[in-house]
Amino acid sequence: MRSRAASTIVIAFALALVAQVAVVGSGPAQASPGASVTSAASAASAAPAPFPAGITRLSGASRYETAVAVSKRYAPRVPVVYVASGADFPDALSAASAAALAGGPLLLTAPGGLPSAVGAELKRLRPAAIRVVGGSGAVSQSVATALARIAPTKRLAGRDRYATGLAILKAAFTSSDHAIIATGRTFPDALAASGAAGARRSPVVLVDGAVSSVPPATMAALAKLGITSVAIAGGTGAVNDGIRRQLQNTGYTVKRYGGATRYDTAALINRAYFPAGSSSTTFLATGLDFPDALAAAALAGRLAAPLNVTPRDCVHPAVGDAIDAVGAQSAVVLGGTAVVSNTAAANTRCVYPVTDQPLTSWALTPWTLNAQAAAPYSDRPPVNVADPSIKLDSTGLRIYLRRDTGARADHPVAYAQYGISALMEYERTGKKVWLDRAVRQGKRLIDLHTERNGAWWYPYSFPWTYYERTISAPWYSGMAQGQALSLFVRLAEETGEKRWNTAADRTWTSFSQAKAGKAPSSTLVIDNHLYFEEYAGDQPPLLVLNGQIFAMFGLYDYWRHTGNPEAARYFTGGATTVLERMMPLVRVKGGVSYYCVQATYCHSPLWQNQTYHVIHSWQLDTLARLTGDADFTVWADRLRADWQAPDASTRRVAPEDGVDGDSGDIVPVPELTPEPGPRAGTGGDLNWIEP
Repeated sequence: MRSRAASTIVIAFALALVAQVAVVGSGPAQASPGASVTSAASAASAAPAPFPAGITRLSGASRYETAVAVSKRYAPRVPVVYVASGADFPDALSAASAAALAGGPLLLTAPGGLPSAVGAELKRLRPAAIRVVGGSGAVSQSVATALARIAPTKRLAGRDRYATGLAILKAAFTSSDHAIIATGRTFPDALAASGAAGARRSPVVLVDGAVSSVPPATMAALAKLGITSVAIAGGTGAVNDGIRRQLQNTGYTVKRYGGATRYDTAALINRAYFPAGSSSTTFLATGLDFPDALAAAALAGRLAAPLNVTPRDCVHPAVGDAIDAVGAQSAVVLGGTAVVSNTAAANTRCVYPVTDQPLTSWALTPWTLNAQAAAPYSDRPPVNVADPSIKLDSTGLRIYLRRDTGARADHPVAYAQYGISALMEYERTGKKVWLDRAVRQGKRLIDLHTERNGAWWYPYSFPWTYYERTISAPWYSGMAQGQALSLFVRLAEETGEKRWNTAADRTWTSFSQAKAGKAPSSTLVIDNHLYFEEYAGDQPPLLVLNGQIFAMFGLYDYWRHTGNPEAARYFTGGATTVLERMMPLVRVKGGVSYYCVQATYCHSPLWQNQTYHVIHSWQLDTLARLTGDADFTVWADRLRADWQAPDASTRRVAPEDGVDGDSGDIVPVPELTPEPGPRAGTGGDLNWIEP
């Protein structure tokens, strides 16, 4: 059932920061490694201030200033500060856990010169010592000289990144029973590992993940520290499986944490090292670059807090689950909104277009639907039947002309929307011509349908092109299925004719059909939430908000007409998805909402459209009426506050920029007849959006 908890889950938890031992997960066994830079008492005195409940963003104008913002959490007189190049990741990756162990921050520098903000921060910190990480090619001698004027400075370096890592390990760690192995070739899999290692007071050991063994010097260093267990960050593509076998054959207990993506890997690491209630704070940084995450890793490690990584606009579901599992009351976001949006900071889950989850169960909200509520469209018809841009043929069928070829083609949404609107006009005026036109649209839909196991589908027999993608014919639309269902239900209620009930029953059946090869389908379960895809074919699902809700209107009409509890379950599932998954992603605070939610393709200004923004708020008002849930009204009001159309009161409910024509009058255009198979050509639009 749907939870109404806030994005940041507040759990009362007090974290006792012990000088040398962090309480973390059971994945790595606990140990008390020694620190060679300072005494335990000095390290304890340098404990950073805890973060307040809620979201705290630490950012600066550059990667160097963001690292300074992190460092400001430390009080002056820290025992040590590690300084590494901000131009590449390996040295900072090795240094982060060492800094966490010693109780000091990790600052970044430009290779050729110390940024003024970094110099000022070092003077504020008044460290007992500075450790420069990397050779003069990474951090120039001029930078080291400038640092030496602030505090006693020592360079930790080797002939390459792996030797530098060993130099850090030998200087910072005197003992540890655990180590994390990470590749020195790329950074993504190692970002979360750097925070986990710091929390565990264990070293990160860089290896060349492309080769099948680690050199004797690395093996000797592990043995000297007293390592008994090793974690590998990343799959076999990051760290060769020969390294795992070598470590196991040497007697180490080895556990690999590797997922399908960098985000899955980070989630696996953090779930292993940070069980529920283990930290009062969680960190979130971009997973697309290294500086912010590595600058934060020392602080996260010192606070025994997980370091999570994210795309810009939303949080990967696996990472979201890991964050929720810890239950931290404080969230620390690294970097500005250009790298981690406010939406992602609020732990809003990405919706990736997977299509293989079964249609068996999904998130539901315990609404009691109101069968007596004013039906969908009762306040505004889908189209204005008096619109002079709408053309009908001599039989009263609405005309759609393809944009690419100018040829006439079937447009199921155009038929259904005009049919619903014509029927409403008949109810308003009593003029039979409008009933006849509604019947004509319904008949055409029946004529063009294709069947799948008894369910009726209404295909689009022309390709449709949108930004850098083309969906091939035939393709299908949950929106078309839903609006056809609304038309059939209303024709059945108006005429009492059995054919319309049959059409409604067959159309309803289509919603329960899962994706299976090239067979018609439009219903998906993604991350335990139900979606009705507006553009279902050979392209990844866009997951369009207005199409989702128009499909749901058809389900509501069918439930109201038949009392079918399964129709109510599908409607409720779709509405729950709108609230829990789609609205947090669609909304652009202070701007025009997005059209769709597919991560991360839809998170672009290309998909912001003013007309659909108005439609969204109207649809949400309708859902509030049907469910009795004021949360829909809250979202509608937010959208209206973000952007208000000057002439919103006169806008159409469902724009059809792809439905061309000049007149609402009957004109002598030949009637369409069913055509077998897809038509050739490209183009054509369903609720087309101007690029």
